[in-house]
Amino acid sequence: MDPTRYRGLLLTLFYLTLASVPLSVEYFFPGWHLGLTIVSEPLMVLTAGGLALGLLAGWLRWPTRLTRFDLLLGLHFGALLLASLLSSNRLVSAKYFLSLVLYMLVGYGLPRVVGLSSREWRRAGLALVLGTGLLVAYVLTRHLRFGFSFSLSYFIGRPFSANGHTNLTIQLEPLALGLCLLLLGAPWAQAGRGRWLAASGFTAVLLVVAFSYSRASFGSLLLQGGLLLGYARWADARRLLLVWGAAALVVVAGWQVLSRVYDNQSLHDTAFWQEMQTSRDFSATNESNAERLSRWRFCWQLAHTLPLHGIGPGTFPDCYLDHVRHTPGHPIYLDTKQRMNAHNLYLNWLAEAGLPGLLSGLLLLGYPLVQLLGGLRRRPMPLLQLGLLAYLLSFVLHGVVQDFWQEPRVMVLFWLALSLQRTWANRQVTPTPA
Repeated sequence: MDPTRYRGLLLTLFYLTLASVPLSVEYFFPGWHLGLTIVSEPLMVLTAGGLALGLLAGWLRWPTRLTRFDLLLGLHFGALLLASLLSSNRLVSAKYFLSLVLYMLVGYGLPRVVGLSSREWRRAGLALVLGTGLLVAYVLTRHLRFGFSFSLSYFIGRPFSANGHTNLTIQLEPLALGLCLLLLGAPWAQAGRGRWLAASGFTAVLLVVAFSYSRASFGSLLLQGGLLLGYARWADARRLLLVWGAAALVVVAGWQVLSRVYDNQSLHDTAFWQEMQTSRDFSATNESNAERLSRWRFCWQLAHTLPLHGIGPGTFPDCYLDHVRHTPGHPIYLDTKQRMNAHNLYLNWLAEAGLPGLLSGLLLLGYPLVQLLGGLRRRPMPLLQLGLLAYLLSFVLHGVVQDFWQEPRVMVLFWLALSLQRTWANRQVTPTPA
């Protein structure tokens, strides 16, 4: 096959995969147990398989030079592979490890091999915006039909697996950030219809985030907003503040209207400001925080027991459940009987892959951050650099209270952002000729 044609077909499959990943939520047909994960996961497998086939057949070029980040990536996955081989449950660890490799190949491997042009990066971004925008429209429709509540947001964000859930808002934060960057730097979004569309999209995303009661997401959005205001031109920042103020008014009005239209008991039991003030409450009365603390303590116990290779990637949920069931007097909190992760990415690395997994993971996250933090002395900061820095800092913040390493809707975008950061870093080293 002609390499150019094969590359075009592979990129088309890549764009379809990116558009499908954000939509792999909930059961659209509960009676048949059918959700869009049944579409996105095969597309990811086809994309990764197409990448491997192109390399083996010679239709795609192998990378000729490994960067430092490539070496750190290999080091981390090597640590995870070693922990999988020494795992207490090799089958579970093998499935988990292969899933991580799949997400990395789709989000980082393909752009790394193919070498996306600026136009192709924009198409990839539009594919993600399309999928995530449809998700926002779907969630808002559900809220308008049934009201909004803490429990409803988690129900909508539930993946195809009946035993799991994820926080919906971490998928929406990058879209909100991207729309703010458009309002700051895209000529067509500075005035007129373009600005109205971008502002409307941001308001819709903010409505979903606000209705979710996600404390980590509110902190993440505040961090992103502070960076944008601090390192953008003041003339641009003022326009952004005006959009944020208008969006906040719409959110508050929508909140009041829906709370009066729907007599939602969950909403009355979970007042907004009361929920926000519980971030530091880890007592038994706050079941969500108490359960997190219980899992963190158990991670620390496992780290002391197996510090070098851990219990095996992906095995913490079953190990924790077994610990709870066989420990007399263990407190039963909100999520104790559910098969869930450690709610902390870094402690999860430590418990499941030992010190090598934790240290290599921190290096993997820290290296691109160090490259981006070097631009903090510049005001205004280039928008691409500013957006990548805000996204990666938000991901690190979320890692303190949640583990999204195995969540495809989050990790494909994460690897894509790291691939884009690598492209940006290479352009700083070798500027494009005028």
